[in-house]
Amino acid sequence: CSTQPGISKINNLNRKIEQMSSNRINWTVVAALLLAGGLLVANGNRQVAGAKDSPAVRGVVKFDGPQPNPRSIRMTEKGGKPSGCRKLYKGALLDRNRVVSEKGELANVFVYVSEGLKEKSYPLPEKAALMNQDRCMFEPRVQGVQVGQDFLMKNSDPLIHNVRSYSMRNRPFNIAQPPKTPDRKKTFRRKENEIMIQCDFHPWMKAYIFVMDHPYFAVTSAKGEYSIKGLPAGKYTLTAWHEEFGEQDAEITVDATGAARAGFTFKAKKK
Repeated sequence: CSTQPGISKINNLNRKIEQMSSNRINWTVVAALLLAGGLLVANGNRQVAGAKDSPAVRGVVKFDGPQPNPRSIRMTEKGGKPSGCRKLYKGALLDRNRVVSEKGELANVFVYVSEGLKEKSYPLPEKAALMNQDRCMFEPRVQGVQVGQDFLMKNSDPLIHNVRSYSMRNRPFNIAQPPKTPDRKKTFRRKENEIMIQCDFHPWMKAYIFVMDHPYFAVTSAKGEYSIKGLPAGKYTLTAWHEEFGEQDAEITVDATGAARAGFTFKAKKK
């Protein structure tokens, strides 16, 4: 897992973000950097969002409203003590709960088939899903795994983290991972939506995992794009979920080639 593709690229992009943080920031560029160049994570594999090599259920998720600026994170541990994470950054560490491009494209939205599938067993992906603790952030922010798929947790930082799951249908866990320790593995046995993962040492570190009983899901890229391949012809309900802006449904009809389109538009919740 130490050679999992994309990890070194994410490290480089994070450094670019901190170099920009003390100057005037182009939030569109930040949004693209936060999503590591438009890569999405699904089934433990990386796909290029919007690839045109085969028919798929595709669409774009947008945000209706002024572009929200990413919030700067105070890198303090419980009790207000300055965190060792500060040594990993020259500038500000930006939150990733609202990644919106200048054009209103919304990243980190989990899109999945919620109704219409027949009950059946699906083969598991060959690769394990991976969540990396990298520069005091969980990578990726949002991902999906299948029931029974291996889920690996990696600590790439020079300081200790822990991974606490706030699951309801699956057994919760809390695993400490000191630096340079082996990857830890868990397997989710039941379907469950949006399990929040958090670090107690560094409470701003959050991620969300969906445990699905099928492979028809994706996460939007920096351009708000998603692509779900291989869905049989038929009528389905497609659900889009965002950690802050909520959840929406869309009815789709997939043709004989496996293609369909559905877009979603989110608005900020009223306070």
